[in-house]
Order: sequence, then C-alpha cells, then structure tokens
Amino acid sequence: MSIIQRKFGTLSCGTDVTAYILSAECGISITILNLGGIIQSVKMPDKNGNIKDIVCGYDNPEDYIVNSGYNGALIGRYANRIKNGQFNLNGITYKIPKNENGVTALHGGNVGFDKKIWNVETGCCKCGNADKLILTYTSPDGEEGFPGNLDVKVIYRLSDDGEFSIRYFAKADKDTPVSMTNHAYFNLSGYDTQNILNHQLKLNCDKIVAVDKELIPTELIDVTGTPFDFRIPKTIGKDIFVDDGQLKIAGGYDHTFIINKSNSKFSWKHDILLNGAAILYDSESGRKLTVYTDAPGIQVYSGNFMGGNYFKGGVAAEKYGAVCLETGLYPDSPNRPDFPCCIYGPDRDYTHNAVFKFEIEK
Repeated sequence: MSIIQRKFGTLSCGTDVTAYILSAECGISITILNLGGIIQSVKMPDKNGNIKDIVCGYDNPEDYIVNSGYNGALIGRYANRIKNGQFNLNGITYKIPKNENGVTALHGGNVGFDKKIWNVETGCCKCGNADKLILTYTSPDGEEGFPGNLDVKVIYRLSDDGEFSIRYFAKADKDTPVSMTNHAYFNLSGYDTQNILNHQLKLNCDKIVAVDKELIPTELIDVTGTPFDFRIPKTIGKDIFVDDGQLKIAGGYDHTFIINKSNSKFSWKHDILLNGAAILYDSESGRKLTVYTDAPGIQVYSGNFMGGNYFKGGVAAEKYGAVCLETGLYPDSPNRPDFPCCIYGPDRDYTHNAVFKFEIEK
C-alpha cells in the first residue's frame, strides 16, 4: 500500500485543498480530500481488468461546497435528520439550523463536517510504509447549535486485499449527540455509465425505520412482504416502483435498515467483531462491495434526488445514478430515547467502525 499527495484545487475563499491517493496491490486506488474527508474517487478493475471510477464526485473543490449531495463526505456532528431541528438534553433545548426545506436539520446543519478542512497526517505500518490517513477536527462548543467541544478523529485505511476501513472516534467535554458516517455514492458499473437499478443488493436486515413525509422516524416495521426485503439478493430496481407508501414518501429507498447482530459476523484485522450489513454486486462488471460495521443501522439511499448538476468529466447527474450505504445510528435519535443511545460526553466516547471490502467475481 502506498500514499501520494497532490494539490487538488483551491476554494473560492483562497484555501488550498489537498488530495491523498491510497493505492493497493489489488489494483484499487482511492482519493481522499482534506476538504470534508471526501472520498473523491474509487478506481478499481472489473472482471476483464478494465478500470473504472465507481464513486460520484467532482473535479473542482468548490463544487463540493455549492452542491447539496454530500458526495463522498464525512458527515457530522449528527448524520441524518433531526426533527424540527431541535432536541432537549439535560433540561436544555438546543436548536440546529433547519437546513432541509426549513423543516428538519440534516447532516449537521448549514456547515457540517463535510465542509470543513480537516487536519491530515499519514500513519505507517510496522514495515514502515504509509498505510493510513488520520484526519482530525475539533468542533467548538455551540457549532451549528450543538453543545460541547468535540475532538474528532477518523482513520482511513486501504489494505492490499481491497479492504477499505473507516474508524470514527470522538471525545466531548459535554453531553452531545454524535453520529457520523460517510456519504459516498457508489455505482459499481462506473459513475459515468448506467444507473444502479440493475445492481443486486443483499441486506442483513429484518426491519427498517419507517418515516413520515419529512423522512422523520415513526416506527420500526418488519420487511417481510414489503419492497424493503433484501434478505435474499435482488436488484435495487425490482420493487422500487411498486405502489408502497414508504417508497412514495422517499421517491425510492432512503431508509435506515436495522442490522441483524446474529448473522454474518466478520472478525476484522483489528480484533473487532463486525456485523455483515450489505452486499452490493454488479454482474456485468463483476465488481462486488461488502459492508461490515458495528453500527446498529445502515441508511440505503438509491439516489432518488440526484440530478441537476454535473460530476467529474462533465457527466450529468441522473436519478438513481448511484446508491449510498451509510453505516451509523438511526435518524432523530436525540428525540427518541427508544432508539440506540446517541449521547456521548466526558464519561462516554464515540466509536464506530465500518469496512468496505471491494472484490471481483469473474
């Protein structure tokens, strides 16, 4: 594994943005930006050795600021939605900017972690070769309305066998909600080719978090007999257009699936036991992506609102052009004591691990 560094571009404010290219012996290379910890590209061969970029993104750093898709970025302090942009904690009501239609707080508010310049350093394995990126950022007390100073560290690592891991850590000096994720948009055919409706998806999930018209949680529902049952692999497009209330609300899939903890255990290199969450497969290219995590949920977003802008190389963004597989907590957890706890503070640090394993099936 090797890491090289280059200038990616300059923001309109004059700040330079740096790209770090991680390359593995298996032929995969991943470009990370210090802007938002963004995964700018993932290039990998198909079953015939043809290399394609399988992640949506931009050539210009300013496009990541002005466009609203959170393409490839680290999301925080709180990934997903918070109802009415507020929550009560220790008797105090905190208000977060309602940056989604003036109704909900989405992905950390107006200026979340996705728009920050992160400090980056490389780490080395025992053999002395650079094999990981260590990104850090300190979110001050009151930023975007959240309480407490929060010291955040994210470690990106690409192994020579195609395992790309993301390790999240955060320490707060006051109780505060934390839920981080990465918002990469995957198209295993290549981001500049066909949509993802023919991609096959398998999910180790028996339930989803049902939502209202604002995509705020209402209840947990069993996937049996619904279009949300991916326990047996099927294409994303197989049921996406059926007459279903939840699909109509979101315009497709944009739901948190609750990961089963009893199946598909994965003993990771770092002596951490992870749950198998998702397998995404493109039969035409042979590319396969398997997601493992210790988070309780995975948000599956089928690109329902994509469109209206242009990606790398002038490629038009189109509806269902990619799929996001975002590991993390459930939406609106600060207001839902019945959901897994999202409050961290002086006596409880935040940790979250995810592994994205890229493979070729010939």
